[in-house]
Amino acid sequence: MLNRLVALLALLVALAASADQPVRLEQRLSLARVSDLDGSVGLQPLSPQRWRQAVFELRRAGAVELGWPQARRLASQQLGQLGPQAVPLGLLHALVEKQSQDGGVQAVEVFALGALKERSFHGHNIDLVLPSSAILQHGVAPLQQLEVDAGDGRGFRHFAPDKPLNVSYPDTGTKTVRVRTIRQNGVLLESAATFEVVRGTTPDPTETWQVTASETWDGEAGTGQAYVYLAAGRTELTNPVVVIEGFDLDNTMDWPVLYDLLNQENLLEDLRADGFDAVVLDFTEAVDPIQRNAFVVTELLDQVRATIPPGQSIALAGASMGGLVSRYALLWMEDQAIDHQVRTWISFDSPQMGANIPLGLQAWVRFFASEAEEADFLLSRLRTPAARQMLLYHVDSTVGTTAAPDPLLAALNAGFDALGSWPQLPRRASIINGSGLMADQGFNAGDQVIEWEHRSVLVDIDGNVWAVPDGGSQVIFEGMIDVIIIGGDSEDFTVSGTLPWDNSPGGSRPSMQQAADVEAPYGDIVALHGSHNFIPSVSSLGLATNDPFYDIAGDPNLVANTPFDAVYYPAANQEHIEITAENKAWFISEVWFGFENPDAIFASGFEAAIP
Repeated sequence: MLNRLVALLALLVALAASADQPVRLEQRLSLARVSDLDGSVGLQPLSPQRWRQAVFELRRAGAVELGWPQARRLASQQLGQLGPQAVPLGLLHALVEKQSQDGGVQAVEVFALGALKERSFHGHNIDLVLPSSAILQHGVAPLQQLEVDAGDGRGFRHFAPDKPLNVSYPDTGTKTVRVRTIRQNGVLLESAATFEVVRGTTPDPTETWQVTASETWDGEAGTGQAYVYLAAGRTELTNPVVVIEGFDLDNTMDWPVLYDLLNQENLLEDLRADGFDAVVLDFTEAVDPIQRNAFVVTELLDQVRATIPPGQSIALAGASMGGLVSRYALLWMEDQAIDHQVRTWISFDSPQMGANIPLGLQAWVRFFASEAEEADFLLSRLRTPAARQMLLYHVDSTVGTTAAPDPLLAALNAGFDALGSWPQLPRRASIINGSGLMADQGFNAGDQVIEWEHRSVLVDIDGNVWAVPDGGSQVIFEGMIDVIIIGGDSEDFTVSGTLPWDNSPGGSRPSMQQAADVEAPYGDIVALHGSHNFIPSVSSLGLATNDPFYDIAGDPNLVANTPFDAVYYPAANQEHIEITAENKAWFISEVWFGFENPDAIFASGFEAAIP
């Protein structure tokens, strides 16, 4: 016992002694260039991405226990606690050590401001907040006083932690916020951060419902919140259109983001003008198993049915993954003989048969995850239950050169089949963003899509990505990091026998361009092709085929060959979940179906809706 007490005392003394020790920067790649963030006046403002990277690099240094949360977790916590009009900030203030050019050690006081929210939809009424819990300090004296210049033309003024500062921006675009403090020795420290103002204002929902599932999956109940946005002049939910959100990478798709997404082409407001009420479900954890969130949907439908007038029916739409979640919810309710009262179900560019992220890009993310916060985060998203349930090829399930999905995809499909595969009571409609005319994504199978090659005295880097081939064998990722003195790592990732999902018709996603947009001080990441097939056309139509280039337009019995009663597809590939004038009109017609005088709305043959 005495020996344990002595050991514990020694540990406490060591921890106390290390509390003021500078963070020793490791001799490895520094994408954030942390040691440059020394609080000098006039330094370039930090993007949210670079600030997260700086926190990532200091947390990984490891020699000193900082007790800091991950930057994204910190952001998620603050966004959950503050209102939608708040833009929370984070402040990094720490003493770090780096190796100087003469081989010695140089101390640097890092002072770096970052926005925890990348964009705001409340430009005319923003609350800037610096929560105390978002001031990450180590080895430095507590801050005495802060001033802020919000970039609104009013100059510097007092800025107290935890106290919101109301700011109004008359226009949209990139905004720069600066903070400064003067230390007791008279040294001025200053830093700046940027974020985007996307729109001037977003209307508030009429009310927000908290939704907790009564049924559990794997012992846990899913939760969410439903934003109720009534038609103009209405005080009670009457004619609901329930919309289910999709795969939310970091659970930041709150009401302003969802409103902006759903009101493309003025869709949401036009529905309200027609007398429909919107109920938009935002999952607490959108990356949870699809079945768990499906029970959040069943709970929401119960709440809606208990609120609307007796005998009223519901239009239900699932965007992207929301189409899978709502499909499972309806199947389960029908299996349990629960009257869901859904008259029409709309699957909007939903991966009913699977989704696609280029396998070479997945390998790129996995290889660089130890160096880049963005890659580390994306790898964690690839490994979430929902992603594993949807991806046609998963990097962790590829054995040797054989590309394969995660076993959770087959398990999900088996679960659908056990419940009857497709809901039987509502009208089933599918709107897709992928081409029905076999259009590709602007490149061929096996083409290189990302190029990153950097050579210097200090570090050599390769990060090249190719689309999967149409059969055959090919290297689809070539990675290398070689840092002077400490060496590095390399990987070649080869696959064979793949289907050409990357370049085939489908709702597209700009994943390669997003990778190229990652701030990289070592050379340029070039997206040779910006977007790829994300939701294959054959998947979103539920077609039982392994041909990514299936001739949809040439199928004389298309609707009969799908599980849907009505389908809509464009001629050219569109961005995933893009609302156009054409699919908007079709969506509204499907919402009206069965509600009021459908015979006058749907002409003979319109139910096929093939452009």
